Amino acid sequence: MSAALSVLSLSLVSGLCWGIGPIFSKLGMEHGGRSERATLVVLSVGATIFWVVSLGSRVGLGGGGNLPLVALSAFVVSGLCGTSLAWLLWFRGIDRVGASVSNVVFYSQPLFAVLLAALLLGERVTATVAVGVALIVGGITLLSLSGDRAVGSWNLSSLLFPLGAAVLAAGGTVLNRFGFSISAVTPLEAATVNLTSALPLMVGYALVRQRSVFTGVGRSDLYFVGSGLANAAALFTMFAALETGSVVLVAPIVGTSPLFTTLFASMMIPDVERVTRRTVVSAALTVAGVAAISFV
Repeated sequence: MSAALSVLSLSLVSGLCWGIGPIFSKLGMEHGGRSERATLVVLSVGATIFWVVSLGSRVGLGGGGNLPLVALSAFVVSGLCGTSLAWLLWFRGIDRVGASVSNVVFYSQPLFAVLLAALLLGERVTATVAVGVALIVGGITLLSLSGDRAVGSWNLSSLLFPLGAAVLAAGGTVLNRFGFSISAVTPLEAATVNLTSALPLMVGYALVRQRSVFTGVGRSDLYFVGSGLANAAALFTMFAALETGSVVLVAPIVGTSPLFTTLFASMMIPDVERVTRRTVVSAALTVAGVAAISFV
């Protein structure tokens, strides 16, 4: 398998796994769970898995013990800002403007990732890549518009929450690629550092705002653990793709995850999600975008 095909395959698997995670989270919340609890369980499951595997492997202790300080800092900042802070802003955006509007803005992150990679890493954006990114973002935007309407009345400043989340998530992807480019870090080590760094901010937020998420264990937690397993697989395969692949190639492909969420949800929870004409058009645009980028 060629290097480019390997990166493409890993990116697609990552997008698929990112798409599966929200389904388990949705099922958990239908059984009485809360989004804050889901986030903590997902991050904890991922960090635990990566630490156990890292400590049990023979390639090193993981967690960044032998990493250059600059590379380590890149993955730490990515975990803090690109994961924790981005998610908090995204959830805040959903509260302020509704899931539909917030998701449309948040899922534009592949566009920001490509722009930041071109500006900061000097990655080349060809016309084909630009068209592919536009098709993918357009397809995901169309898909997101099928959700709920905006919450009440809101002003344009409220869009800064999902917009900030999109930029931070995109910046996190660029930082991850930068970390790989200046060190011999493995995807396992990078994932361990990333999720370990993301946890403190989320735990601190929950302690201040939602202490109740730490109490009790319910059936919903089983679904959240499933989401954590899927997200851990998604993060690892995304890092494996970024280890050798450019952000310009990886980010747009990974960004197809909402399409996988909708397609799998229509099969697993058909009373919540249905495949509509809008879904089909969105899928066609997204697949066309992936195909365009694949030929780079």
